[in-house]
Amino acid sequence: MAPLLNLYSFFYFGLCLVSGIAFVYFMARKEDLTPTFRGLLLPLACLFIWSVAWSICNSFVAPWTAYVFVFLKNPAILIMGVSASQLAFGFQVNSFPRWKNWSHRIHILLASVAILANGTGFFFREILFDPKMEFYVPNQHASSTIIQLSILSIAGVLCLILGNTIIVLIAKYFRFEGSKKRNTGGFLLAIFGILSLSFADILVDLNYFSKPTFLFLLTNLTIIIMTIIILVSLNQETIPSTVGFKIMTFNLTVLYLILSIVANFLFNRFRVDFQNEMSREKHSIKTQLELGATYPFVYLSELVIDIQDQNFRINKTDFTKDYIKQIQNRPATFESFKVESFSNDPSSIYWTSDFHAKNHHFFIAIPYIEYRNAVHQTVVWLIVTLLFSLFTIFMLYPVLHKTSIVYPLTRLLAGIRKMQAGDLLVTVKVSSRDEIGELSNSFNEMISIVRDARLQLEQKIEERTESLNQSILELKETQEQLLQAERMSTLGKIAASVAHEINNPLAAIKGSIQFIKDGQSNVMSPKKSEHDFLAEKFIAEFKNQKRSEVTSRFKRKKELIAFFKSKSISDPISLADTCFDFNIETVPEEYQTLFDTEDGRNVFQSQLNDFVIGFHLGIIETAVERASKIVFALKHHSYSGPKESQKLLSLKEGIDSVLSMYSTSWKQNIEIDWKVSGDPVILGHADELVQVWTNLIYNSIQACPKEGGKIRILLQEEVSDARVTIEDNGKGIPEDILPRIFEPFFTTKELGMGTGLGLSIVQKIIQNHNGSIQVESQPGKTLFSIRIPLAKS
Repeated sequence: MAPLLNLYSFFYFGLCLVSGIAFVYFMARKEDLTPTFRGLLLPLACLFIWSVAWSICNSFVAPWTAYVFVFLKNPAILIMGVSASQLAFGFQVNSFPRWKNWSHRIHILLASVAILANGTGFFFREILFDPKMEFYVPNQHASSTIIQLSILSIAGVLCLILGNTIIVLIAKYFRFEGSKKRNTGGFLLAIFGILSLSFADILVDLNYFSKPTFLFLLTNLTIIIMTIIILVSLNQETIPSTVGFKIMTFNLTVLYLILSIVANFLFNRFRVDFQNEMSREKHSIKTQLELGATYPFVYLSELVIDIQDQNFRINKTDFTKDYIKQIQNRPATFESFKVESFSNDPSSIYWTSDFHAKNHHFFIAIPYIEYRNAVHQTVVWLIVTLLFSLFTIFMLYPVLHKTSIVYPLTRLLAGIRKMQAGDLLVTVKVSSRDEIGELSNSFNEMISIVRDARLQLEQKIEERTESLNQSILELKETQEQLLQAERMSTLGKIAASVAHEINNPLAAIKGSIQFIKDGQSNVMSPKKSEHDFLAEKFIAEFKNQKRSEVTSRFKRKKELIAFFKSKSISDPISLADTCFDFNIETVPEEYQTLFDTEDGRNVFQSQLNDFVIGFHLGIIETAVERASKIVFALKHHSYSGPKESQKLLSLKEGIDSVLSMYSTSWKQNIEIDWKVSGDPVILGHADELVQVWTNLIYNSIQACPKEGGKIRILLQEEVSDARVTIEDNGKGIPEDILPRIFEPFFTTKELGMGTGLGLSIVQKIIQNHNGSIQVESQPGKTLFSIRIPLAKS
């Protein structure tokens, strides 16, 4: 049978459309949704199924709609209640996790029991046309208590679930503040509306409440609840959406709400008009019968029955007289029309009413299908209007909203994203003179201010960085000076202690050495024998001789020991060891006669002992001299003479004295080129400057090669300075070491061969004379350049 739309079909058709659009949108952006609002998908799906079920039941007049009512609509409303409860627990914040878990388990158990009970009870109930709901449903009134409980199970369990949900939302409402509290309040209102409808459904099932009134509340409250849920969802900050979607959804919701309100008035007006038309039909028939007509003229009616005489005045159907007895047993309705079904065939559904004419009880029946056909046209017109309105909104959206709102906001958002990426030259071109235009102009002004502020900040950062680097350099210099001062302070204390503690023992050692040397010279006999001269010549000949190879040394030593044994030496091995220590590895034939006599052997051993003693005295004297130099260096590095004791000095005389004093002790085969231009006179300390020239010239001599070494010393008198350059052709100073050569205690010599204070002392002495020292070095050339102010400057 073709669908005959009821007056409620439009509402649920619109609800299908709105809930379906919302479900498709959220499903498409599921990955972007927060976990809380992913729970909105299931309630929206259940709402869509529930509204589809209501649309089917209200659109078709057929017994099979009872299956849709029980097995589609009822499970959908229960699942929606359970999922809405879960959504309420997670709404904004999941404040009660344990309560949520236990409630979810209990809700699923109760819902499963209710669905099973309702579905089982369905098969024990007769499918009848319900005149109040105006579609086929299972018989809602049964004598069996179990059947009644199965009928009440859906609404009862839904009330329990929603009651628990409301308690949760109330607890959250008092916890939240601001927008969270307002949104929770809106959601609470929507759930409370659904609970009210569920409770009203229980009252309807118990015959305490009118079904038409319940259907009116169900229709209108569902629209209001759906509007509240959509608006609350759109206002959630956690819902990822665009301005365009919010505008479209808001427009659709408002349009649906407005059309629903208009439809309410239209349907109520249509129902009143149709009932007035039926009343006029009944009044016309009554008038015709009272005037004596046997078969009155009718427009809508299919049955006019004289119940008192039990005959048909009008019978356009296949009703028989058996139906008259059935009609006699029904409660009469004289004031208005009501819907009655005389069989499960939809064609047996009528608008019926009773009246009296000529003292007879008459019954009138107008086909219900006629009414549904008339409603069908109105509902179709409303649905077409809704679809056309939606189409109009979608067509006008680019003109009304996209051009004036969405595109400017998109450009503004693109500008903000570019600014976030670091592009401060971006501008937003929006020419509209509205809030968006003002916002864009404000953005352009703000980005200009930020750009200027950034440039100023970068400039300040540059200045501060440069200042900070300078401060760091100064801090490093100060730190180095402090470390140097600390070293000098420590060095001064060490020098004072060393000078006091070491100088006296060194002086005593020097005196003892001299005493031993003098003793040796005194004990020498005034007249030397032939053996004495022969022994001196023998020792002198071998003391500068090079050692032989190791393999031949063992052989020669054995031969020497054998020789000494043959000459009756008392300790030949010891004597041979001493001889080998001083490179005497063999006794030539010319000296062998020395060992033939006792006197000769004694003279040789005596002179050898004197030579050994002299050798070791020389080592001690060298060590004492080195220790004296170290003490002297420490003393002069930690102390400089007062400036008021400075005297006029000739640099030429100072350098000449150094070259003359040390000329015999420096390396041979080194050429020293000493040139003077003028005779500069300075104010200074002679002994300190002698130390400068000694250190620099000595270092140059050590750096020169053994063959072809050359040192150039140049003294020049300039306008205000005296300039001294000392250049050698040595191997040079490595580039990585050059910056550190003036550091105290820094040396590249082997352990014990240098103190690392020489050049540091030189630098300090030159600085104390207000001068400067510089060094340039490369392989084959090292040049020290010293400048000291002249006395006249």
